[in-house]
Amino acid sequence: MPHDVPWRVDVKQHPGSSEQDIKDEPQWTAGHQHRIGYRNRQDRFPGLTHDADEGEVPELTNGTSSSGTEEDFDEEARQEYEKLRTRAEEGKLVNFRDIVQGEKDLHLRYPKNRSLGWRYVLEYTEDWIKNKEDWPANLKRRKQEDQAKQDKDTHTADGVELVRRSSEAEPDKNDDDMNEETDWKRKEGGNSKHHDAYAADDEQSDGDEQQKSEYQRLLERYTPQEIALLRALQHEKDYRKGLKQNDGKRKSPQTRNRSVISIDEQDQFSPDNWLPRSEHLIRLTGKHPLNAEAELTTLYEGGLISPNALHYVRNHGSVPRILWEYHELDVENGKLILSMDDLKNNFEAINIPVLLACDGNRRKELNMIKKSKGFSWGAGATGCVYWKGPLLRDVLLAAGVKEGRYTGEDKQRWVNFQGADEPSEGKYETCIPLDYAMNPTNDVLLAYEMNDVPLPPDHGYPLRVLIPGYVGGRCVKWLKKIWVSENENESHYHIWDNRVLPSFVTEKDGAFATTLFNHPDTACNEQNLNSVIVKPAQGERIPLTDARKGKTYRIEGYAYDGGGHEVQRVEISLDGGETWLYSVRKFPEYPIRHGNKFWTWLHWHVDVGIVHLLQAKSISVRAWNVFKNTQPERPVWNTMGMMNNCWYTVKPEIAQGEEDDVPHILFRHPCEPGTGDGGWMKPSEENRIASAKQEAGAPEKQFTRQEIEKHDNEDDCWIVVDGKVYDATSVLKWHPGGKAAIVGHAGQVHQETSDEFASIHDGFAYQKLKECILGVVTEKAASFIKSNAEAAAKEKAQPHQGGDGVLQKHRWVPVKLLDRKEISKDTRQYTFGLPDGMKDLGLGTCQHIQIGFHLKDKMLIRSYTPTKPLLPDPKKSGRELQPNGPVNGEISAMQDGHGTFELVVKTYFPTADQPGGALSNILDTIPVGEEVEVRGPTGEIVYNGNGKFVIEGKSMMFTKINLVLGGSGLTPGYALVARALLGANEAVQVRVLDANKSEADILLREELDQFEKESKGRLKVTHVLSHPSESWNGLKGHVNAEIIRSNLFPPGDEVACFLCGPPAMIQKAALPALKDWGFDEEKNVFGF
Repeated sequence: MPHDVPWRVDVKQHPGSSEQDIKDEPQWTAGHQHRIGYRNRQDRFPGLTHDADEGEVPELTNGTSSSGTEEDFDEEARQEYEKLRTRAEEGKLVNFRDIVQGEKDLHLRYPKNRSLGWRYVLEYTEDWIKNKEDWPANLKRRKQEDQAKQDKDTHTADGVELVRRSSEAEPDKNDDDMNEETDWKRKEGGNSKHHDAYAADDEQSDGDEQQKSEYQRLLERYTPQEIALLRALQHEKDYRKGLKQNDGKRKSPQTRNRSVISIDEQDQFSPDNWLPRSEHLIRLTGKHPLNAEAELTTLYEGGLISPNALHYVRNHGSVPRILWEYHELDVENGKLILSMDDLKNNFEAINIPVLLACDGNRRKELNMIKKSKGFSWGAGATGCVYWKGPLLRDVLLAAGVKEGRYTGEDKQRWVNFQGADEPSEGKYETCIPLDYAMNPTNDVLLAYEMNDVPLPPDHGYPLRVLIPGYVGGRCVKWLKKIWVSENENESHYHIWDNRVLPSFVTEKDGAFATTLFNHPDTACNEQNLNSVIVKPAQGERIPLTDARKGKTYRIEGYAYDGGGHEVQRVEISLDGGETWLYSVRKFPEYPIRHGNKFWTWLHWHVDVGIVHLLQAKSISVRAWNVFKNTQPERPVWNTMGMMNNCWYTVKPEIAQGEEDDVPHILFRHPCEPGTGDGGWMKPSEENRIASAKQEAGAPEKQFTRQEIEKHDNEDDCWIVVDGKVYDATSVLKWHPGGKAAIVGHAGQVHQETSDEFASIHDGFAYQKLKECILGVVTEKAASFIKSNAEAAAKEKAQPHQGGDGVLQKHRWVPVKLLDRKEISKDTRQYTFGLPDGMKDLGLGTCQHIQIGFHLKDKMLIRSYTPTKPLLPDPKKSGRELQPNGPVNGEISAMQDGHGTFELVVKTYFPTADQPGGALSNILDTIPVGEEVEVRGPTGEIVYNGNGKFVIEGKSMMFTKINLVLGGSGLTPGYALVARALLGANEAVQVRVLDANKSEADILLREELDQFEKESKGRLKVTHVLSHPSESWNGLKGHVNAEIIRSNLFPPGDEVACFLCGPPAMIQKAALPALKDWGFDEEKNVFGF
């Protein structure tokens, strides 16, 4: 398989962590997750504020833009954005304020044609603005880096010489050969008419007298099981005759596709950070790009018309962000240019239900036999929804394309499609025969709606090709270009994807693979016949006490065929295929097009006696189509793992757990999607041998968690897979899944990287990974990985408990900016409204929220502690607040339950030398009415009043509290102060040491003064300024041991210290001073 960039590995060797570093590494599993300066499970660094947002405060005037008329707004917005792009391309400096003002948010004005949950995204990255632009501060830094480059490349910081190993520098290794998988593998050597299992008819006990007498007459000739089958067949005969034609003008009956607006935290550090996705999707290729299917039972129970949120998703890279107003479709190389409004308003649309399935559906079963080139789809890579749009035929005719299969020279004509996305191997293009597209009975359409709402971005917004009866890989998303040619498309994705090759081809390079991937008869076009058992579900249990005479169970599933062919029969076997049970079919309403085309799936079921289910060897399903062909019994392995349609078999077994009173029947499906290991299929001997080879061999060098976490960006990218440390930096430029898939794991010491790598990659990928090896993690780091993985699994296994608050721990929710007030020259108070009429934020005292804003490459995230609410909702907490201190009205305003929250944020404005703070400038510039994301609560420190804390689930008591705070790190301490002074029966004493540059930098100074004045001595606040004015009478300088000992409580049994501030102040001054004084990081020192 050819690649534009060779798959070469270049590793910068590292001597490993020193013996002293390994000895000094903390015992991660013994302490708490609020250890200052170390990344916790929520990917935060407790106790530290974001130091990159500090800067000077120049005189600055906000720019204004003309409102314009409604008719001129689109063009004005386009012109302003083009000016911004031109300015950036010319090398002129651009800051965050310039970008917000240059990119109009069109969805605020035109929400009509947006997909559900559409977000505003700034098409620039924080890294480009802060680090790549030629700001004077950057030029100075680069000069210093250039001067030190030679030393940096050849020595570590402590002077140890590095040896650089490169695959290009090894003369005894042929790079070209080792990059060919085929050569690497060579080197590795590598009879009854009826069945008594049918459920008997219940009419012996139910129904009216006439029915009973009819039943008695039938009983004289047939068994109860035969009668049940006869009734089912009679019903299905009448049902099938009554199926109705679909005229293409109907509405989708599915309305459950309008609910998902929150964003999964797994997307926050990828270019897809702006996309709402269902929590019910199982991700199969890690966090990015998204390739996912719904859990099988959830998909099935979604109905015959699937909810949009449960439809499978297949992405080769990042989802392009396309605006309806600006998108154009190029037909026939400029002969016809259509806007989205042209397509919607000038062409007749049809709206029809269509089953779409990936040709990799059920690939996991093949991967259990031998690893293929594809990731492990389960049986949920499908979905049936209504698609709406004009026929492709009508658009081609409007562009002057003439009908006819051949040219005048008898060459077959093809219609080609190109998407607007940018996957790793070039544009996604494919083609189908032109005459197929021009046949109006094939219903090939250009879809812009899915279940009567605009396409979700994952499904091609604003436009995609939809070819009923074809595999999903031909239905190009984000459609940008259509043209007719005399030759079949030769793009990478048309040739090297969506193919079924003979099983003797096991790789994607070499002469045999090249020949067959280019062979016209290996292409997957029309979908194949398939059927799947959904119920019994994977892991479902039926107690043996239910296995009594007359008790029945309904076996259920789905089936489909390609080409518009009807699935005419579905059968179930309980004895390995010796005999078969007839199943009852159910289609969506109005499933027929053009007299005989069935573009949808069907659901089927058969009722059987549980006694027979108990005796079953297995439960297998097969379907029959209009050609009276059925599915094969055994799978046919192929290197792409596509078009698997063997019998789907579920196996029962008798099991009894330690907590079970009675045994039960346990059902196992062949396998679970992705990394799931609960199926009855086990890795083949060939797969086990390959795994053993992958695990063998690693350098003896060890790396601490601290060392690994330093290498966390695309310029220095280390990853941890199966306890081994790899330098993946050089892989980023050629990784088939794009660099974002790897960078998201850079510097992360967790199990997720190992799980995701195993779910996606084959043996050759592991061979390339081996070339990146540096060493192994330390024993303490390995224990940390294991402990966190167990904690994550335990949390995942717990049932989701949705509270009344808006905050979600693992998902981002949009909140609207309602008001912005200027408190001082550089400080603003922001008021945000909660969505959907919700009243409670749901934040515990001392906890944080995270505010997110969408940038081109990832979400910009900062942690804040709201200044309101500070107290729990009294209607839900059951706690009353004492009336001393502020008046009751002010106390009420501090309580949760008002449907809003407030933040006080200092704005780090841009200067001539640097672009200023990222999020603080964005918040200061976006229009009122704009949305930002919120997630939480983060932080596992919760103060419940009267000195009672819960820290990581453990109850602790502290009656004397030291707060060491700096800059914007004041706000979590401020929340604790408010609760400690206003709560009922509070007697806690608090000492606050607040460090800032100048008087103007002190946040919430008046509020703190008021609290101190009314505290009756329980609160003492000390401010330390590094650059005070001449009139300042307080402490001057920086936080040091003397200041700490003079103004805080000394170590004691019920004394605790909580810290939050700039890294230099906290890690280099405050923390060492507290430890020297006698405080213990493991017991009474915590980072907010």
